[in-house]
Amino acid sequence: MAENKPHDSHDKAPEVRLFIPSTFIDLQPEREQLIKKIFPQIRALCRERGLDFTEIDLRWGITDEEARTGKIIRICLEEIDRCRPYFLGIIGSRYGWIPSTDVAEHDPKLFEEYPWLRPHIESGKSITDIEFSYGAILKKNIHSAVIYEQVVTRSDSDSGAIDHLRSRIEDAGVPQKIFRNPQELGEHVLADLWAMIERDWPAKREPTEAERERSPHEAFARNRTHSYIANPEYEERFSEFVNSADAPLVLWGKSGFGKSALMAHLSSHYHTHHHDAFIIRHFVGASSGASSMDDVMRHIMLEIKERYSIEDELPKSDLQSEFPQWLAKIPEGEKLILMIDAVNQLSGIGNEMHWLPEFIPSNVRLIISTTPELPLEQLRKRNWHFLEIQPLSPTQRKRITHEYLAHYHKHLSDEQLEIIGHEEKLDSPLFLRTLLEELRIFGYHVELGDHLADYLRSADEAELFQKVLARMERDYGTDTVQTIMTAIWASRFGLSETELLGITQISRFALSEFLIALEFHLMRRAGQFTFFHNYLREAVERRYVSDDIQKKSLHQKLANYFANEDYSERRLIEEPYQWESAQDWERYKSCLCDIEFITPLIHDDRRHELLALWKVYREHFDLSQTYHDAITEYEKTCTDEKKLANLYCLLGSALVSASLYDEAGKMLETSLQMATKVFDADDLFIAEVSDQLATCYYYRGKYAEAEEYYRKAISIRTKILGENDPLTAKSLNNLGIIFYSLGKYSESGQAYEKAIASYRNHYGGKDHAEIASILNNLGTVFYVEKKYEDAIDAYEKSIEMYERLYGKNYPGRLSPIGNIALSYQSKKEYTNAEKKYTEAIVLSQSIYGDKHRDIAVRFSNLAVLHSRFMGKHDEALTAYKEAITIFESLLEENHIDTVSTYINFALAQIRAGNWETGESIYKTYEPLEKSILGESHSRVITHRDTFNELQKK
Repeated sequence: MAENKPHDSHDKAPEVRLFIPSTFIDLQPEREQLIKKIFPQIRALCRERGLDFTEIDLRWGITDEEARTGKIIRICLEEIDRCRPYFLGIIGSRYGWIPSTDVAEHDPKLFEEYPWLRPHIESGKSITDIEFSYGAILKKNIHSAVIYEQVVTRSDSDSGAIDHLRSRIEDAGVPQKIFRNPQELGEHVLADLWAMIERDWPAKREPTEAERERSPHEAFARNRTHSYIANPEYEERFSEFVNSADAPLVLWGKSGFGKSALMAHLSSHYHTHHHDAFIIRHFVGASSGASSMDDVMRHIMLEIKERYSIEDELPKSDLQSEFPQWLAKIPEGEKLILMIDAVNQLSGIGNEMHWLPEFIPSNVRLIISTTPELPLEQLRKRNWHFLEIQPLSPTQRKRITHEYLAHYHKHLSDEQLEIIGHEEKLDSPLFLRTLLEELRIFGYHVELGDHLADYLRSADEAELFQKVLARMERDYGTDTVQTIMTAIWASRFGLSETELLGITQISRFALSEFLIALEFHLMRRAGQFTFFHNYLREAVERRYVSDDIQKKSLHQKLANYFANEDYSERRLIEEPYQWESAQDWERYKSCLCDIEFITPLIHDDRRHELLALWKVYREHFDLSQTYHDAITEYEKTCTDEKKLANLYCLLGSALVSASLYDEAGKMLETSLQMATKVFDADDLFIAEVSDQLATCYYYRGKYAEAEEYYRKAISIRTKILGENDPLTAKSLNNLGIIFYSLGKYSESGQAYEKAIASYRNHYGGKDHAEIASILNNLGTVFYVEKKYEDAIDAYEKSIEMYERLYGKNYPGRLSPIGNIALSYQSKKEYTNAEKKYTEAIVLSQSIYGDKHRDIAVRFSNLAVLHSRFMGKHDEALTAYKEAITIFESLLEENHIDTVSTYINFALAQIRAGNWETGESIYKTYEPLEKSILGESHSRVITHRDTFNELQKK
């Protein structure tokens, strides 16, 4: 196919344009069928193949002025050329409007450019006949044109002209088909048009894994940049940021303000004009595997792996700990532009942003977009840059309107454009784009002004979407719209087509045409359809789900559907949520105490999901007792002892994570007893259970028992895996922690050094974050042994390794820097200690911003040094005030951290000679500290003793 070539561009896709000529007055239902139900299906199929599909339907796209001046003919012919070779003609009961012979007076070059046109007009051909001639008959377009004729009764005047047109079509060999109703026409068009696309745009080779991941994000970007009008200010700011080494940039703004379109445009624009960077863009919700924090991290790591031919395998679990190391793999001299859009839509706890590293390498230019919700609150705690997206200006509104409608060769009058330019509510790109989409599919040109005025009477997006829902009801039926939309509303993360079919009980065809037609308003996330923006969700709730009884009923309906399905990931995600939303706590308990049901969640990589469910569960039931009863009951029916031992181990480990150590210990002990009967003594599973049991004993303060089981795990892992395996090294590190807790500092140091040696050998002498962490642990051993120089040496090695791995701003460096300061303080090298405490504060501020608990703690450490050891009382009071300000801004009233800092501040006031002020503050907060911690707590005793000593002085 010569007329439509693929474009090798980052932001453009090959476009299939289809011209649709027919008479204006009849065939209205047929046009509605194609525009609203058939072409959306074609568009969706094309998108899967990396194509854009655009239909050109001129039923209201030509203004009265254009018709009066004769421009209508040129417009039609030019559009046919732009759409070649695809042409879809429809013949109805009418022959159509016949232009007069004076058209050349308004367009003198018309006959010169189209010499065949003069005889057509002089012989009285209609505009529809002219279009058929140019698009299909003259060039004998037998492969990519098809004509459909309606079986109807015609007037004598039209019948003869149509018969003549039909015979010319037949002579040219252009395919013709008849249809009896709009539905039959739609079936013909869908089959014929897709056959042409299959022929001209065959599926490509099997894509790579990275290409499969990338494809939906590229398609999403193309969709969002359609008719996008660039704001030069944003382009300039983006260019400055990309060419700097600044902290990451967060684009934020109200929902509907075009953040996704802006992210898509900026990346595409930069790629077109620059070739100095590798661009990865992830649009949350763009595909079935793009909705969770793990989806984001895996996509990015996969792109990095392919781009730089990295041999390392992607981690199968615990992506969060590995993610910073993959960002650090970007070679020096390379630049990665990493764009993550709509983090507010991340599923689960992903929008809390804990998974995103605090430190981002300087050659990774990270840009994030979000609404003013939880992610923005979390990100503001970091010392990053923020840019608020501004509303559209009147000029932008008119330009967007013109370009969007012109893409479909539709136009508004100058007066209508001025109305849009002056309408302030259209400063929201979502409002404007939704309005334009509604206008685009509106079929009656003469009523367009009234239609526009009606939509503009909407006070805001909420009211606008009420009108959109009303229009959907007219097109698809109220029951269909309400049933589907409320089911999606009630879901946790959306519903798949299969689930929608089962829940709504509507027909497959009705569901398909509805979902495809709503592509502008829905997105597919993790295989499920959900609302692209909250305005539509709110509109659905307001229109169809007005009270709590209706809401609970909907949630119960979905809960019952999933409860009757086989065990699956979807059931796991939706059923507990639905019972919780319906406030049916007995059914909530029933599904969570189903051991088979929750088994996927008790593994490490899903543990956070289980803990979230348990948090709700514990508000209504005794978690320890019910799970003791549940697994005891399950044991009666399970004869696989290995499976039982594994379940006891996993559930016990999960209970450790929930801080229920007694019940966890019982389950882990049961697991070990079972395992010794069905596994060899040196089996790795025995080592795993021993390791988990040791951890449980550690948290219970039973260090001797913890030591015993860590030793057992190390013995088995060393024998089976070797002393250099990471699991062996991890257990050695844990053993070192136990020794430290027992005061066995020599043994602790030896365990840490063995762990370091194991990791070094495993990684071939290369740096690794685990080694840096254990070096910090080793430093604490030297510190308590008062080997301060050795401690400082270990801490400095830890800092240097973190720096080589992740750069100077890596958060892991904070702990050893603070430990060095403490070591200098103990050596009475107070000036060096002061420098290190200050360095830690500056680093912490560069990572977290000005307000973070870590910063407050470090100000407190510096204040202690100034007040107790250096006599810098003014500096001490200033540092304490900084700490108190941060604590009070972050923590609830009378939090122990704030209370204790006030007491230290009071003691510093007394040391500074401000006795009355210090005593007043101390007597205010000392009772609070005592009530929170108890009179016998070491901190309370230390503060009281210090106050008494200062009082004596």
